[in-house]
Amino acid sequence: MLQAGVIGGLALVLALAAVLLWRHANSGKRRAASSAFLEDQLRRSRGAPVSGKLPFAQGARALRSGFSRWDMLLLQGGVRQSPGFYARLILPIVAGALLAWAFLGWLSALVALVLLSVFAYFLLWLRADRRQRRRVSQLPAFLDNIVRLVTIGNSMASAFQTAAAATDEPLREVVETAAALSRSAKELDAALVQVSRQYDMKELYMVAAVVSVALRFGGRSDQVLERMAAFMRDIGQARAELSASSAEIRLSAWILALLPLGIAGFIMVANNDLFMGLWVDPLGFKMLMTAVCLQLGGSYILYRMAKAI
Repeated sequence: MLQAGVIGGLALVLALAAVLLWRHANSGKRRAASSAFLEDQLRRSRGAPVSGKLPFAQGARALRSGFSRWDMLLLQGGVRQSPGFYARLILPIVAGALLAWAFLGWLSALVALVLLSVFAYFLLWLRADRRQRRRVSQLPAFLDNIVRLVTIGNSMASAFQTAAAATDEPLREVVETAAALSRSAKELDAALVQVSRQYDMKELYMVAAVVSVALRFGGRSDQVLERMAAFMRDIGQARAELSASSAEIRLSAWILALLPLGIAGFIMVANNDLFMGLWVDPLGFKMLMTAVCLQLGGSYILYRMAKAI
């Protein structure tokens, strides 16, 4: 009876959340359309070129959590923080934990909550990592476009603005954010430094240094950017070869680190009595703590090894 009541309450909560998300999505579409229209009119009044897609800094009014690493992770993954995003993130985790509590007990619910939270964070990290790698791979082509525009007589700032508008996602949101900052009140090099900190792109620091020298002292900055693009391509090719040659080692490290955690979580979710028997027994408790310490130490060593390869 209790389980049926819990399942019914959970279904009611999910239905209410679905209605709220639907209403929020409709109102969000109307607000986005109004913001896009106003932004288009403002850009026209400033004489700026109107693109079909606004840069990240202008087209979104994202929330901020107050945790810099979390905000940077979502920014790198192209995820805009909103109540709808956090509802879609939290509701499946809470629903899974409630189902585990209803059928298997409070300990299983706690383990399910932790495992689902870690899995959700892993998916966000994987998305951010893939987009960041894609941005870095797009940067040499972007520099080549700047070099061609500078060679035919454009200034560095004008070449950057034109190349930013012709760049594909996901690099486009980064360079268009820098271009938007440079159109407001910042120098282009300062805008690049700020954006590189926001997105944690160290490669943009080098581009900012070249742009700073070109804006202040002139010189053949196109040659420096051309050599920088070739250097980035060489680094990317070497990194790809190293990643391919060490794929088996890194996969083995991931399996060795995650397999014991998965087995332990499954045992705790599926058979609480076995775990609680070890927990209340003095010798079993020492064995559990020893296993936790060994697992943490081994996972850290494997992580450092996989990251160093």
